[in-house]
Amino acid sequence: MKKLVLFFFASLLFFCCSTDLDINAPYKNITVIYGLLNQRDSVQFVKINKAFLGEGDAYVFSQIRDSSEFNSEDLTVKMVYKVVNGDRVASFPLLDSVVTNREPGLFYGPEQTVYYFVDPTMYDPIEGKPVYLDQNAEYEIEVVAKGEKMTSRTTIVNNFDIQSVDAEINSEMTVMSFNGQSYGAFELNWDAGIDGKRYEARWRFNFDEYRNGVAEARSVTRNLARQTSTNSSSTADDFAVFISGEDFFGAIANDVPVDPAVEKRVFTGVDFLFTVANDDFNTFLTLSEPISGIVEDRPAWSNIENGYGIWASRFTKNVGQYRVGKKLNGYSLNELVNGNLTGNRMFCNDMIDQNTSYDCP
Repeated sequence: MKKLVLFFFASLLFFCCSTDLDINAPYKNITVIYGLLNQRDSVQFVKINKAFLGEGDAYVFSQIRDSSEFNSEDLTVKMVYKVVNGDRVASFPLLDSVVTNREPGLFYGPEQTVYYFVDPTMYDPIEGKPVYLDQNAEYEIEVVAKGEKMTSRTTIVNNFDIQSVDAEINSEMTVMSFNGQSYGAFELNWDAGIDGKRYEARWRFNFDEYRNGVAEARSVTRNLARQTSTNSSSTADDFAVFISGEDFFGAIANDVPVDPAVEKRVFTGVDFLFTVANDDFNTFLTLSEPISGIVEDRPAWSNIENGYGIWASRFTKNVGQYRVGKKLNGYSLNELVNGNLTGNRMFCNDMIDQNTSYDCP
């Protein structure tokens, strides 16, 4: 939630400080809505703010709460509708809540007003886990602020399939060659899901670090790949990405220092983390990326009718669980414990006991 709010304020600052606004023009109500829905979240949070402008320092105005927040009487409608086949089949009033732990920054704090709604629990058809939005529906937001109506509608990113052998935590992962004499690569495969446009994958190496007999859970995480679906309304696309053994062990060596105070580091598993954006969120992210060319201007983009901001969805998925992830095969474990890159990092393995050189004492 904290990251989402900070991301929102960065967008809000852009709209508030635009050089295209005429400070002598008559007052105009400008509403900024930020809602990023995720069917994995039991509560969906939304930010509704107003842009501000005045003669003087914008950073001073940003510290005044009512410069960017509406009074409750200004918002006469705050609704989210579930839409199926073009018809509104359910409605959810946006309730307000005051968050009191926002970190110091450009805008008023530590209190801020957020809005939220809850859709009844459903169950994922792929994993059978609880989900909190209907992936076969669209969700429409409607806000009336000071008599002006803002609307937007978004699809919900569906779950997607990981190749069965890659998703199975008991299926060993190898990043060494078939004979263990050189580095190899692990291939991760998945199929596109409905309404998923951008797929960002990461891997996470988990271990317990022991000092004075006390274990502390730690991990090393790296971005793996970004893939884009050619057609988000279809599941036809399939993706394959590779984890190089040299990159894998190099990342661990880079993030895990040699430390004489460490007694041992016990490997607990590797898991994979996916974040998926729908079409509108992908567009928003693409236009927010650093500019690499000579053209510095970016087109203003928003999918809020009669307002500014973003109303979109994402989906998060883990393959394996934190600290209960995929195992490494024998060659890969041996490289972790005894190899050139990580052999002096005190790693060992206690998942199996075969009296090997990589088992924990």
